[in-house]
Amino acid sequence: MRAFMTLAALGLIAACSSGDKELTQREQIGQSWKYESGGEGGKARVAYIGSANTVQTMTAPDTFSVLLVQPMANGEKDVTVKLVGAPFRCDLSDCAVTAVTNDGKEHRWRGRMADTNDGIEIMPSQNAYEAIARATTVKVNLAVGKDDQTFPFQFNVEGLDLKS
Repeated sequence: MRAFMTLAALGLIAACSSGDKELTQREQIGQSWKYESGGEGGKARVAYIGSANTVQTMTAPDTFSVLLVQPMANGEKDVTVKLVGAPFRCDLSDCAVTAVTNDGKEHRWRGRMADTNDGIEIMPSQNAYEAIARATTVKVNLAVGKDDQTFPFQFNVEGLDLKS
């Protein structure tokens, strides 16, 4: 839920910003890690990054994905993969995504549909954070739209630092 609130806040910032050209949501999120901090010691409460690529879908010519990493009170980290511009799809009996890290290893991360139905929340037990933290790039395959056509979204994840 906090991750959704972060994205919603980004949208409001864009709507209220001045200037001739308003930034798109993709431009606001960017393709390098951004951090929302708060709480004790100013530690990051969420880190997020947009995919380096977009794909054309029936609902948007520039559908992209966002990775959110959220530290939890017990020290573990929750990862959410969101889809922006097209409906996110997953088999509710086995909601999962596959990812390939730059070392060539394939990962299958199971989770549950995000509260906003636009992505998948991956529990810490799936070790998604550990794979992302060790990688320089991650490609996440997401099923998009009614036909469940799968598209790879690449993230340049090098430099994730939740201690900031």
